[in-house]
Amino acid sequence: MIDYYTITKPYWLINPASQVKGPSLLRVDINVPVINGRIVEDNLRLKVYSEIISLLAEHSGVVVVSHQGRKGTESFISLRQHWIVLRKALPSDIDIDFVPYHELFSRDTRERIRNLGSREVLLIDNIRMMREEKNFNATDSQFIRFFRGIIGTCINDAMPVWHRAHTSVMALPYIAPTLIGMRAIFELKTLREALESKKSEAGIVMGGAKLAKTNYLVKILEKMDGFTGGLPGQLIARLKGYDLGEKNNRFIENRFSPDMIDAARVLIKKFNIHHPMDFIVRENDENREVKLEDLKGTKGYIMDVGPETVEKYAEALQTKSTRIRAGPLGVYEKGYTNGIELTKRIIGVGLIFLGGDTAEEVVMYGLDKAIYSSGGLICLSGGAFLHGLAGKRYPSIDILIEKEMSKNY
Repeated sequence: MIDYYTITKPYWLINPASQVKGPSLLRVDINVPVINGRIVEDNLRLKVYSEIISLLAEHSGVVVVSHQGRKGTESFISLRQHWIVLRKALPSDIDIDFVPYHELFSRDTRERIRNLGSREVLLIDNIRMMREEKNFNATDSQFIRFFRGIIGTCINDAMPVWHRAHTSVMALPYIAPTLIGMRAIFELKTLREALESKKSEAGIVMGGAKLAKTNYLVKILEKMDGFTGGLPGQLIARLKGYDLGEKNNRFIENRFSPDMIDAARVLIKKFNIHHPMDFIVRENDENREVKLEDLKGTKGYIMDVGPETVEKYAEALQTKSTRIRAGPLGVYEKGYTNGIELTKRIIGVGLIFLGGDTAEEVVMYGLDKAIYSSGGLICLSGGAFLHGLAGKRYPSIDILIEKEMSKNY
């Protein structure tokens, strides 16, 4: 187990007034869902990072770097909409401006950064537009050359992307003294507490549209019991011999690659993974509760786990002091809310929600405040949290420690 919470302590950002020399370069993750070309504005990541930006801007000018979506997908867009949302969210005395990507490496932008004062923020456009983002090379990096010499402090507060060796996180220690951001410290603490749980006292509910990497799940399921919903739940049930109905069988076969199906078979043989016992099926414009063994006669699509599954999962999870939810259990965007019902049943201290669609689900249904109030936690990192839970390394943090020890900028 790699205790990043402890080993990063010398680099924690605790007191911006004394630790941050401006202008600062802040890497965050405001990558949010996009529907019909518009970002989902009521998003937890935008809310959290607007607070972080506000705190830092009190003491220095801030250059904010983030990405949005993946190339070739609907969500790969400019950050201009994010700028508008942040402008509304930040206090009125903080001035935030936007730098389109085609202006990023210009002399004018460099001078603007050099002259940034407190309560002044520049949001850089989608950094995944940068050719070198996914191909980090410290000796030939335009990103490093551009920012080195004008940035006083770098802050890595983008734990959701720590499992990726991308330039915008890897390059920070090559630019200026680098600190671990406040939100990242909180999520590292949450990760450490999850790693310290006894297997008998921990459970993870895995939903969403895909299974995590097999080598992740082997390590994770060695540490805690696994419960599935969403497409992973359907796949596990199917591989255990259940007929899910013609449409759902075909959908599963098309959605999961042969390698992923083979990997799921390995997991089934090695672990007792729980799968749903009933589902909500949309058939003839109506929703039906259908037992798992009766699915073979249905002609509709599975939209959610059923109430019996909620009951059984809640009963099993109430004995767990650590309860992790990773991925939705149904199509929550269309009003299928048994995942929310399960959350209400297991809410309280020890509940950890992981980022992405899982966090979006609870915000959409107004359950985020109840989770916080009852002692639960919501993390912005999803895949990166699972990466750490599986005992894998964070390359940008390893290089931070290496560079800080050498003090070579």
